[in-house]
Amino acid sequence: MQAQNTEQMNTSLKSFVLNLIFLCLLPVFFDVHAQSEKAFTKQTIMIPMDDGIRLATDIYLPKKAEAPYPCILIRTPYNKNGEGEGKKFTVLGYAVVKQDTRGKYESEGEFYPFVNERSDGLTTIKWIRSQSWSNGKIAGWGGSYVGYTQWAVADRLNAMVPVVTSANMYDLIYPSGIFSLATAFNWGLKVDSRTALSIDNKKIREAYSILPLSSADNFAGQQNDFTDDWIKHQFYDAFWGMQDHRMARICPIYSFAGWNDIFLETQIRDFTSPAIKHPPDSRLVIGPYAHGKIEIETDYGDNLDIDQHFNEDILAFLERNLKDGASTTPRRDPYVLFIMHRNEWYSCREWPPENTKVLSYFLGPDGGISTRSYSENKTFKYTYDPLSPYPSLGGTFLGKGVGPAYQNANINRKDQIVFEGPELENPLILLGPVRAVIFVRTDVPSTDFFVSLQEVRPDGKIINIQEGGRTVYNDVKSEPEIKKLDLSLWATGIQINPGHRLRVVITSALFPRYNRNINSGESIFEAKNPRTAHQTIYVGPIYPSRILLPVLNLSGKR
Repeated sequence: MQAQNTEQMNTSLKSFVLNLIFLCLLPVFFDVHAQSEKAFTKQTIMIPMDDGIRLATDIYLPKKAEAPYPCILIRTPYNKNGEGEGKKFTVLGYAVVKQDTRGKYESEGEFYPFVNERSDGLTTIKWIRSQSWSNGKIAGWGGSYVGYTQWAVADRLNAMVPVVTSANMYDLIYPSGIFSLATAFNWGLKVDSRTALSIDNKKIREAYSILPLSSADNFAGQQNDFTDDWIKHQFYDAFWGMQDHRMARICPIYSFAGWNDIFLETQIRDFTSPAIKHPPDSRLVIGPYAHGKIEIETDYGDNLDIDQHFNEDILAFLERNLKDGASTTPRRDPYVLFIMHRNEWYSCREWPPENTKVLSYFLGPDGGISTRSYSENKTFKYTYDPLSPYPSLGGTFLGKGVGPAYQNANINRKDQIVFEGPELENPLILLGPVRAVIFVRTDVPSTDFFVSLQEVRPDGKIINIQEGGRTVYNDVKSEPEIKKLDLSLWATGIQINPGHRLRVVITSALFPRYNRNINSGESIFEAKNPRTAHQTIYVGPIYPSRILLPVLNLSGKR
């Protein structure tokens, strides 16, 4: 999210996380050497929107280039002040327009996330194109919410560079239909003010457990209309449709995603949806980035440097799409994916990558994992108590301690079923979507099942790779049935080294990463009567529960 005045071009995400006293590992895109004097002029104006509300806008124009200029547009709820982008882009011959979104900082109106960004963005674009200094070509730039403001007008821009973001906010707040509690509260309860809201982080953590969930905002310290609306609209409907900008035709896009990021699954869907007609100049890059601080030690090597790998490509992308007489579109692979622990970038033409093969790893009656199917059927049982939900450690949420995290603290819990494979003899490279198929039964009106893919290292440390879940509903008037669940465990790019083992955990909560299901069948807005659930997992030839892994064959690379 939006950066302050720095000597490097930080992404918008970094500034937002710092504003919340989190740290972000996402590096800068590019840098231009600082100038001895300002290479731009700057003015601040109030641009009127269609309803008369005026948005505060900083305009940077190059001193050393002749008008008209192409424009970089940055619309942010995290304070437009700070000359970082103005310094960097004006040196390259671009005008820069930075704007506080409605109801934030110096802009008029009331802030309500997402719903005004298309109308306000279109009005701002129309204003830019009417200016004598504009050549009519505009690119969006920035991360997280600032990336969403680009998606909201993706059919009217000439190019965009969105970072760790999405076009569809339902997929962020309800991945696989389950409320993303920690992300929604850690962000929503903090951002509900004109500038910065000082709600105590401890109070937010306590609010996770309030029932009904609709009263959690008041407990945390302030009535919040939009988080209440998120909870009220549990299923995709017209409310979310207004915030969904996954449109059919968009401008060329240079998209950056993170394997550990909250937007990963929906950002991939934005790029790969068959309903979207991509210009040939579009590209998706996925690295080991997150929306917060990874607290365990990680070493992804020098190859992770975005400057080193993408500087020239990003600048050429902008020039091709914004400046007259630029070079033609290069022939290149549209996907560039970082393989963690191999610490290499891998490019491919398709998603899933064309040199991957999906292999079934069956969950066995002996608690093992094997690529060979088992001949014995077995059931595993556990009890899920929503008053003591299974803790999430790390994972794809917004906050501190995100991404890879040690899972050993959960090893003795009884509300889980664990399967472990043998030590690997050769490296196993996973690149692409991870899925699981499990057969389950429950005795309550509704409950959740989660599957976590993990690795066990030779020193005994257990690290999460990815996870996903799904809600199960029962007809209360009939006997509970065995249900087949096909779950997305998101995607990954990782090498699991020899001597390590695969580990799969099945449980019924990952709290507070996801909201806990209290098993009552009530909507989460009003649910307040917890019930204990008795869960059954089925494995074997009749019910072949398994995890589906995208195994990369490097020898098949063209």
